[in-house]
Amino acid sequence: MIEMPRISVVTPSFNQGQFLDATIRSVLDQDYPNLEYMVVDGGSTDNSVDVIEKYADRLAWWVSEPDNGQTDAINKGLRRSTGDIVAYLNSDDLYEPGAFWRVAEYFEQHPEVDLVYSDLTVIDAEGRRKQVWKSRPFNVAVQLCRNFIFQPTVFIRRRVLDALESFDPALHYVMDVDFWYRASLSFNFAYLHEPLAMFRLHDESKTGGSRIPFVREREVILERFFRQCRDQRVLRQESRIRSWHNYHGAEQLYSGGEISEARSHFLKAMKLDLFSFRTPASVAGVLDSMAGFRLFPLVRARLGKWIERELWNQ
Repeated sequence: MIEMPRISVVTPSFNQGQFLDATIRSVLDQDYPNLEYMVVDGGSTDNSVDVIEKYADRLAWWVSEPDNGQTDAINKGLRRSTGDIVAYLNSDDLYEPGAFWRVAEYFEQHPEVDLVYSDLTVIDAEGRRKQVWKSRPFNVAVQLCRNFIFQPTVFIRRRVLDALESFDPALHYVMDVDFWYRASLSFNFAYLHEPLAMFRLHDESKTGGSRIPFVREREVILERFFRQCRDQRVLRQESRIRSWHNYHGAEQLYSGGEISEARSHFLKAMKLDLFSFRTPASVAGVLDSMAGFRLFPLVRARLGKWIERELWNQ
């Protein structure tokens, strides 16, 4: 029999004992014959260590000690990894059955591909399937405008990790998006249409809090990308990409009720790309922030399909 490529998975965790057991089982129950699985706990004070110890004999390595946050925990595990393919799965998310076999097969059949990603199943706190978030074939200009790569579904060849070394430890919210940006400068992405993973949406999700830190960190990584990018096809669209970035940031802030913080991003979006279907929506957002109206959702709903068409015509 041909030996399957080794897949290394790292689960960073902190006080997620209520979900951690299901996460670990979703990895181990893949029944993949060449798995290296590591759990990096940040010194949890709940029952996380008890959960990890239950599976200790099936883990390549685990630790429970204070760290500098999620990114530090991910890097700590990846530095120990030896797999041909690497990934990380947060301690409240799950893999779909058969995901590892599908990924290994795809990489074997497509040696030119460096990272794969897929659609994503959304589950609730109790693990009930709610919906599927659809992703898209890779387009770097669109990715720079709106992240469509769902982190739990991503699997990475070793050569990418060797080249990029780690996730940026200075980032706490968009270290994954930053990694996709940096990888896009030199490596090839592929989209698998079936979901490889499940994202658990619950009240304590980091994704569910204020959008301000996300938007600020995305500004940092976008600036860094354009300092490094040499692709003229992308650079010719820089103003429009920056406009999209600001519009999408404003949209997220507005949706989270942070309307006053959204105003400057709406204004920047208009300044960078005035003749766009996004401009009327941005004007509505600015008026809402100044006068307490609720125009933006109405305008966005009317222009939504045209705005999406603009996005995919980057």
